[in-house]
Formats: sequence, structure tokens, C-alpha cells
Amino acid sequence: MNQRLKTDFLGFEMENPWCVASAPPTATGRLMADAFEAGWGAAIMKTVGPVEEPIINVAPRIQTMKKWNREIAMQNIELITDRRLSVWLDELKTLRKRYPKKMIIGSIMAPGHDMDAWAKLIESMNQVGCDAVELNLGCPHGMPERDMGAVCSQDADIVYNIVSTAKAASKVPILTKLTPNVTNIKVMAQAAKRGGSDAITVINTVNGIIGIDIYKRKPHLSVNGYTAVGGISGNAVKPMGLKCVAECKQQTGLPVSATGGIANWSDGVEYLLMGADQLQVCTEIMIRGFKIVAGMNKGLESYLDQMGFDSISEAKGDLYKSVTSFETLLKHSSSEKVQVNEDTCTGCNLCVVACDNAGYDALLLKEIADTKRTQGTRKVAEVIVDKCTGCNLCVAVCPVPECMSLYDSKKAFPYQLDPSYSENTLR
Repeated sequence: MNQRLKTDFLGFEMENPWCVASAPPTATGRLMADAFEAGWGAAIMKTVGPVEEPIINVAPRIQTMKKWNREIAMQNIELITDRRLSVWLDELKTLRKRYPKKMIIGSIMAPGHDMDAWAKLIESMNQVGCDAVELNLGCPHGMPERDMGAVCSQDADIVYNIVSTAKAASKVPILTKLTPNVTNIKVMAQAAKRGGSDAITVINTVNGIIGIDIYKRKPHLSVNGYTAVGGISGNAVKPMGLKCVAECKQQTGLPVSATGGIANWSDGVEYLLMGADQLQVCTEIMIRGFKIVAGMNKGLESYLDQMGFDSISEAKGDLYKSVTSFETLLKHSSSEKVQVNEDTCTGCNLCVVACDNAGYDALLLKEIADTKRTQGTRKVAEVIVDKCTGCNLCVAVCPVPECMSLYDSKKAFPYQLDPSYSENTLR
């Protein structure tokens, strides 16, 4: 075990910041044990609901979206655990005895109107030695129709009532898992803090439909021709996850367990820099397996070496403080322009097409002497400086690392638009 990867979360010293999220990979005690054996620092059981609540899944219920032969997103319409609470309690007790140095987190869900049901589930968790309990207020499919899941964290009063009830009954710290499918997640995070939540978990899955088979003329995730809005997860939702981590940290200052789109060690570092304290993974495990944690640990160690950090705590950042309003960005803006490294430019023309069709027409290809040959020329991109407004699109689409970059032109801001853009173009 690498001591440098240890991290404290809610008073528990995890051997690394990686946690298996509450989902199919934690559907049984055996799977949680497999995760621990593979090297994960924590695992959250698949959410359990009230004893009397029937849980029946449909088939099929999972589909992925691929780009370049790589899964970038997944839709699922799977429900919470369909196993008996009594079975879970026995397994959690066994896990506690077998893995005393692993962080074991319970996960519960009940109707937003039934505080007695929440209290009973907390009492059950109190019996098994969990290190914390996560309140699942985020599931976007199947459960909201029963007044559970995402519908609960779309109402601040319900969030407050659930969290305060759970906190009063619990012997261990409480995490509140919020849905991103809400107009203002800050309001919900603040309600959780007022209720006494010890930490926030964001994000649960994003509402969506994974896609359409255009030849069979039916949804990719189809149950005899029908589909439903489900939860989208995977690397594609990381931008939404980062946004929610920033907003929840800004609003509450509470520890955050980040989940949403973590596919490798560098994704995890992005969340740590944004201010997250624990890193949950689900979709990548479902696709690649528990053993990915070894590579994730190795990547983290290499990152610490590169940056000269001695621990994960040193590597953590507070970039959530940098997330601000558009008005503030205007106050800090300068007249950025693009410059091209002609030595590495391949003349592929991608930047020229992008700049032209995105509105500014500030790039063209020019011929220069090909110094790698005794004679001849080659094409490279050239910036029309007066037309460039520093939008960064060309830098983003350029396939050659660091071939194009922004610099401060030292000109006045806001910049003067080129006449070819500001005048009537349809004469």
C-alpha cells in the first residue's frame, strides 16, 4: 500500500481516494468484497429501500454510447436493489469484520413524505457497523414515480426533512446524494447542510435517452419498442459533475464525494483540483472491471511525483473558488489572440474550416519553405490578427498538441471588431 495515497474522508482514513459507487458493481456483498480485494478504498452498497417496496426490473435496461470504439456514456433504467434488507444486513456485518480498514458506506432510499421509513432504514444501518450512510435522493428513473429518488432532491423542504430525520437517527456521518436534474443545485445542497448532512455526493445520473437506431427506427434501449428517460452516466457527464462539485462546495463548504464520468486517474485529479474529497466510480467498472483501480493508483502516484506532492491532501485544490459569473470574467478579460507554431503545424486545415464556419474567418493556409527538404514548400496555418477574437476554437480542434495557443496581445479590451464582421454582410 502506498502511504502517499491515503486520504481522510469524514474521519475515516481511506487507503486511497477511490470509492465504488452505489450501483450494479455493489449489487451484493460478494461484489463489494471483490472490490476491496482489488484495492478500492471504499464501497457504497447498492441502495436499499423500505422492506415492503417491490422492486422489479425490466429487460433490457442498460445501453452504451460509443465513439471511436470507446464507451463514452451509458444509459440505465435499473432500479435500486431487489434483494431483501435482512440479507444485506448480514452481508454488511460480515464485510465489516473481514475488511476493518476499508470504508463501508450504506445507501438507503424511502419516499419523500415518509420520515418513519427513513428513520427505520437508518436504524437498520446502525446495526451493521457502516462508516457512513449515503441518502440516495438522486435516482432519476422508476423510483420518482413512487415519491423516491430524484423527486426528493428537487424540493428543498423535502431534502431538509429527510436529512434532518436521518441525521438525528444515525450513529455515523451522513452523505446526501443529489440529482443534477434540477434548476439550481445550490439550493438543494444548502438544504442538505441545514438538515445536518456531513457531506454531499454529486452527481447522480443525468436524465437522458442514449440514442436511436435509425435503421430499425427504434430507441437503442428498447423494451419491446418502448423506452423511458433513464440515467446517463460515463465520461460524457464529467462536465456536469465538475460544475455540481464546484457549486456545492461554494454553497456549503462541506466535503464532497464526487461521482460522474471518472474513467481514469486524471479524471479523478480534475475532481480533486475542483475541491472533491472522495472519488466514486461506477460506469468504468461496469465496462472494464474492478482491477482498473491498480492503474488509477499508479497514475495518481506518477502525478504526485511529477508535481512534487507528498500526499493526496497536498494535491487537492480549491478551483471551485475560481468558478464565477460572466460579469466577473469580463472584468478579468484581455485581448487574447492565437499564435501558430509553424514548425509543428501540418497544414491539415481543420482550424481554418472551424474558424470560417464559426463566424470570424481569421485563419488561412499559406505556403512556406519546407526546411526538412532541400526544396519545395508546405502549407501552414496563418492568423489574420485583426480578425482574431481569441475564442479558442482553433486551439481546441487542432490535432497537434500545443501547435496553436493563446497569448495576450496587450491590445485594449473589449477588442475592436474587424469591419468585415461588423458591417452588413448581405449586400
